Amino acid sequence: MIETAVVIFREGLEAFLVIAIMLAFVTNTGRYNLRKPIFSGIVVAAAISITTGWHVANLAQEPVWEGSLALIAGALVATFTVYIMKTAKNIRGDIHQRMEKTAAQDGALAEIGIFIFTILMVAREGMETALMLGAISGQKEAAPMWIGALVGAALVGLIAYIWTTQSRKINLKLFLQVTGVFLVIFSVHLFFYGLHELSEMNLIPLIGEDANINFHIWSEFIETPLVSNLMSLGLIIVPSLWLLSAYAKDKFSKHSAPLNAAE
Repeated sequence: MIETAVVIFREGLEAFLVIAIMLAFVTNTGRYNLRKPIFSGIVVAAAISITTGWHVANLAQEPVWEGSLALIAGALVATFTVYIMKTAKNIRGDIHQRMEKTAAQDGALAEIGIFIFTILMVAREGMETALMLGAISGQKEAAPMWIGALVGAALVGLIAYIWTTQSRKINLKLFLQVTGVFLVIFSVHLFFYGLHELSEMNLIPLIGEDANINFHIWSEFIETPLVSNLMSLGLIIVPSLWLLSAYAKDKFSKHSAPLNAAE
């Protein structure tokens, strides 16, 4: 449940922030004709993501696909997450720059360009969600996943409200870094789970049957209750420690600034 809630929360909120930045650009530049292609792009992106999630969940019922999808999801999500963590402070400027270039085209070309850009930006978050949750759906019960999804969606709504009313109080870069730590940890877990599933069928290439068997035996600990509980705790504790350290660093820098100025 925790994994599902945080995945929905992180990816849903990132999608919301992207949409909010795009709509703010439209409002600030007076290009209100671009609202319709943005909302249309959101609908199409949501449909693509839901369809992908459904297909991934069905594929994950097959052991071979379950392991393969876990590997793919782990590698892709970790890569994208690290990239976003590094570029979070520039995300607003990057989106505005791309929209300005696209919107500068003549007539319908501008609307089509914004429509496609919206699909790509929003569907990226949806596809990550579909891959991660679809890959683990074979090993999780449906009820806890649905509860986690509802909790995550509720948190997105709460933060979205705070963002629209008090956006200056939200440190976007820090938020994306903290939730990104969770996704990196979760991605590593997915990657090892994928290897564990493939080794059961001797499908890890280049290492031979004996090595597959030995790896599968060694990695059995991944599915033990102890490791599962530690994983859940880690998903909460590690990002929390990251947040506290960043908060302390920020406070220290603000406190030391007047002292340095006095010198």
